[in-house]
Amino acid sequence: DHTNRNHWCIRKKTEVPAGETILPSVWAMKRKRKIATREVYKWKSRLNLGGHKMIAGKHYDQTYAPALQWLTIRLFLILAILNSWHSRQIDFVLAYPQAPVPRPTYMELPIGITFPNGINRQEHCLELLQNIYGGKDSGRTWYQYLRANLIDKLHFEPSNCDECVFYRGSTILLVYTDDCILIDKESQANIDNLL
Repeated sequence: DHTNRNHWCIRKKTEVPAGETILPSVWAMKRKRKIATREVYKWKSRLNLGGHKMIAGKHYDQTYAPALQWLTIRLFLILAILNSWHSRQIDFVLAYPQAPVPRPTYMELPIGITFPNGINRQEHCLELLQNIYGGKDSGRTWYQYLRANLIDKLHFEPSNCDECVFYRGSTILLVYTDDCILIDKESQANIDNLL
C-alpha cells in the first residue's frame, strides 16, 4: 500500500545529503482476538519509522499533539442522546500517511519486502514523502494537517475550550488521534454529506 500510494520513493544511499540520518524501519505486529473466546482471528502488521533513533532539533522540533478528553466525549454523547441529535463514529484509514512529511526524512528498506531487481538494503533507502507511523512527531504532523484542512477546506471553526472539537453550522466534530465522532443537531443527511 505504501508504494502504490507514493508514500516514499527509493533513493541510493549515496544520494542522501551529507549529515542526514537514515532511520531504521520497524515492523509492529498485532494479533486481533475475539472478545468472548480470545481466539486469534486476524494478524496485522504496520511498517513504522524507527522514532527511537530520532534526535530532537535534527529530525523533529515538537511532539505535542492534543488529545480529546474523555470528559468531552461523554459530554457530547450525553447531549446527543438527550437531544436526539444524530451521530456517527468514523476512522480515518491510513491517517498519518495522508499528511506530507515536514522535513526530509530517510528510512532503511524494510526487512521482509521484496524490491525490484537491483534494489537492495546495502545500497538503497527510502525517502519518505508522506508522514508515517512511528516518528516522534507523526501524531503532531497528522493533527496539524487535519486541523488545517478542517478549517481551510471544510470551514470548521475550532473550539476555544478544547483543541479537538470543531464546529460548522449544526455539526460538531470531535477528533481523537485518527478517529472522530460527528454529531449533527439537525439531520443524518448533514453527516452523510460531510463524509
